Amino acid sequence: MPNTDVQAAEVPKVTGKPADAAGNKNKPKESMRDTVESILFAFVLAFLFRTFEAEAFVIPTGSMAPTLYGRHKESNCTACGFHLVVGASHEVVESGYLAANSRLRAAICPNCGYENDQLFNELAFNGDRILVNKFPYEFGEPHRWDVFVFKYPEGPQINYIKRLVGLPNETLRIRGGNLYRIEDRAERILRKRPEKQRTLQLPVYDDDKFPAKLLKAGWPERWAAVAPGEVGLIPGWEETPSGWQADPEKRTYSLSQEQSTSPAWLRYRHFFPMPRDWRDMAHQLPLQPQARLIGDFCGYNATLSNHEEADRIDFGPYWVPDLTLNFELQLNGVAEGGELLLELCEGTIWYRCRINARTGEAVLQEVDAQLDQQTKELARGKTSIRGAGTYRISFANVDDRLCLWVNDRLVDFQDGANLEGTGATGNPFPTDRDLTPVGIAGTGLSAVVSHLFLERDTYYRVGYPGRSYAQLDNELLRNLHNPAGWSEICARHAELLEQRTMEIGPDHFLAFGDNSPQSNDSRMWNIGNETVPRKFLVGKAFWIYWPHGVPFLNRGRGFPVTYHYELPDPHLNQSKPPQKVEDYPRYTLPFYPQFERMKRIR
Repeated sequence: MPNTDVQAAEVPKVTGKPADAAGNKNKPKESMRDTVESILFAFVLAFLFRTFEAEAFVIPTGSMAPTLYGRHKESNCTACGFHLVVGASHEVVESGYLAANSRLRAAICPNCGYENDQLFNELAFNGDRILVNKFPYEFGEPHRWDVFVFKYPEGPQINYIKRLVGLPNETLRIRGGNLYRIEDRAERILRKRPEKQRTLQLPVYDDDKFPAKLLKAGWPERWAAVAPGEVGLIPGWEETPSGWQADPEKRTYSLSQEQSTSPAWLRYRHFFPMPRDWRDMAHQLPLQPQARLIGDFCGYNATLSNHEEADRIDFGPYWVPDLTLNFELQLNGVAEGGELLLELCEGTIWYRCRINARTGEAVLQEVDAQLDQQTKELARGKTSIRGAGTYRISFANVDDRLCLWVNDRLVDFQDGANLEGTGATGNPFPTDRDLTPVGIAGTGLSAVVSHLFLERDTYYRVGYPGRSYAQLDNELLRNLHNPAGWSEICARHAELLEQRTMEIGPDHFLAFGDNSPQSNDSRMWNIGNETVPRKFLVGKAFWIYWPHGVPFLNRGRGFPVTYHYELPDPHLNQSKPPQKVEDYPRYTLPFYPQFERMKRIR
């Protein structure tokens, strides 16, 4: 969790009138851009107020990223092209001025690990403007997983926005990044609805956005054709010239084995480059790739200011086994018995989905590596796959539940997809198989796989107020390439990392931020004051009505209207007034609406 200074720097509130919410009467004059935005959406609010009791708010910080953005910057990674959205709320203080030496200098790409220093010159945008409906909480009950606005229990003049995770009279437990409700001394995992689950995933790797220069220098591809064997970059697997054939430019993987009776494997290996790997490439030093466990790295937080080094970034030291595989499958030919096999690993248990490529029947299986790969059938369902054709497929192991989507339709496996009482739910530790946790195999198929995109679930860290985990986090991070060593550290510090139980009283609620590593929420509030009383509920956030305008003309930057002003450095004992930053516009014109992010909040 962030230390005390970072928490203090974050202002985790939502405010439609910043001066009123913060008690700051020195509100800056409304800019021309604010005026235009207000006029554009006045008619929207007028219409809504006729039907609902609603209020508009602005998100200043990133505690709910990536669901909601606070003040932030956007760019594309110069190494792989991945779209970057990073928090910039730390740059400014409540008066609206830039804090001394706080300007965001660079950000780490969550897709390829490259340090993007062009962020220094990118424009900063205000946070999302949202509508909050008060009606549901005045005449009904709040629901778990709502995004809701409430008054901060320790300072009711301040509005907060979080996700509602705990209901009155419940006992909740954080364990292994998941949330559980305690019932009769037994744990029951809290699952998000499948459609909500999909919207809350964070990116791990988009294969269409690849770091070409690093790969050319010898860095291994993350997806590769492999076969079982002891020789290779990852124990138990070695690359093979047979099976899936990769096209490095088109980012496709082809299989032409309609006569084959044994599965040909295409597997993901988590070769995430660290800053030192990029430095080695720049200095033409030998690269030393190491596959790692997938951690809870959040790209929104991966920013650097002033002379900070990239190694100080929180690269996500906590193993996240809850993954979602997305890809496009083009079936060109299917032999009798042709089958597509999908695999997601979680410690000693491997979860598989076997799809008959002719009939579309899907079978979920659990394979126990500790019991000689003993296989147990979990459930059966019908998909729309019927031989030759193109299909969009997603397979997820999230919240101890397996989900399969084909062409965005959820396959009905009934309760068999829920993993209560199965192997992985009781095994908290990873194995070497989790260095290559995702696999696609084909038997008797002629097929092409493309648009491979791997995601992970939100991971809730345990967290305690006033407690620093920095030293332990660094130790875990150094061992992400070594599952046995990582597990040993977790076992040794179980009293800190294993779990945390939180009691919720009558008419109280528990609130967590989606941006778990940097959210001042119920986990971080003073002991005994971790919950939100019903009387402090404001309403349910339901619509992003203005994400931010997209500037155009003048090379996509628009023309400056106002500029940032920076406070003097307090360490230099300066008495100067705030100084205008000539190369850092605060608002620019013209701009157009960002329609794709005007949407319902889930």
